[in-house]
Amino acid sequence: MLKTFLSTAALVVFVSSSVQSIAAPAQVLPPIELPGDFQYPNGIARASDGTLYVGSVTSGRILRINPQGKSETFFAGSDEIFAATSLRLDERRGILWGTSPDFLGVPGANGETIRRPHRIFAIDSRTGKVLRVTLMPDGGFGNDMALDADGGVYLTDSSRPRIYYLAPGATQLQIWAEDTRWATKEIGLSGIARRPDGVIIVGLFSSGELFKVVQESQGRVKVEAIPLARKLENPDGMQFAPDGRLLVTEGAIASGTALRAIASGNGRLLRIDVVSPATKPKAVETIAADMESPVNLTVAGRNVWVTEARIRHRLLPGREKDIPNRFFIRRFTLPTDATTGLMSL
Repeated sequence: MLKTFLSTAALVVFVSSSVQSIAAPAQVLPPIELPGDFQYPNGIARASDGTLYVGSVTSGRILRINPQGKSETFFAGSDEIFAATSLRLDERRGILWGTSPDFLGVPGANGETIRRPHRIFAIDSRTGKVLRVTLMPDGGFGNDMALDADGGVYLTDSSRPRIYYLAPGATQLQIWAEDTRWATKEIGLSGIARRPDGVIIVGLFSSGELFKVVQESQGRVKVEAIPLARKLENPDGMQFAPDGRLLVTEGAIASGTALRAIASGNGRLLRIDVVSPATKPKAVETIAADMESPVNLTVAGRNVWVTEARIRHRLLPGREKDIPNRFFIRRFTLPTDATTGLMSL
C-alpha cells in the first residue's frame, strides 16, 4: 500500500496547485521535547486541566504530560495495543479511546513484513487499565476518531470506504456511512472532526479531498464533497477551532523533495472555513509550515498542539535508517485574522 502511494504521490501534491491562500501565521510557541526513548508521536488528546496524552505510532506507548511539560509513561503498550495513531479523551466518563493499526508492520522470520490485525482500544484515564480492545471489522484499518456528547465513537477506515460508529455501551462497530468516492487502493479516509451539532468532516489522505457528512432524518446519511481552492497534500488529523473553522495537519510527503531536505518534507497546519454557506471553493490557509510529518492535533481555545511524527524517512525508499534523535510536540496560538485573498505560486 505504501509503495503504491509513494509512486503516485507526486501527481497530487502541493506543487500542482495553482493557488495558495495567504493568512496571518499562527504564533509559534516553544515545542515540547519528548523523552529520548519515545519515537514517532501521533495520537494526542488534552484534558481540561492541561494534561496531554501522546501516543506512539510504532510502540503503543502513551505518555502523560503535565501542564509544566513533565512526561511520564501512562501506558507502556502491549501485545494487543501496539500503536496509538489517534487518541480521544472522553473526560466525563474517564475513558481514553485510541486506534491501534499495525501501519508499518513487523519483520517476519524470512524478512517479510507481517501486519497484525488492526484494532481500537479504550483505557481508563485514571488508572491506565485497559477497558476493551475491539478488532476492526473486515480487516479494516482504523485510523482516526471523533467522540459525541453521549460517549459514542466515530471511526474512519483507511482501507475501506467507511465510517464506523460505536454506540455508548455497544460492543460492536456499526457502519455509519459508506461512499464509493472514498474507495481507493492507497490510503483512504484518515482524519475526522465532529462539531457539536453533528456535522462531521473527513479527509482522504492520498487524494487530498475533504467531505462533509451529516445524518438526516430516519437514519440516512448525506455525504458532500467540499470544494477546495487546491487539493490538500496528505490531510491527516483535524479538529474544529472555537471560531468554527477546521484545522488540518497536512503531512506533505512528496513536496519536500523540491522544497527542503528529502528526509523532512514541508508539513503544514491549515485552516479552512468548511461549513460556511458559500458555494465557491474554500480558501486553504497555511498558518504554520516547515514541520516534519505533522499527523494529529488537539485544540483548547486559541492554543493548538501538533504531533510531529518525523516518520517521512520510513516511507521513502533508502531512507529507512535515518531515524531522528528527538521528537516534539509543536505548539501554536491561532491568529485572529479573517481569511484573505489568494496568491499564484
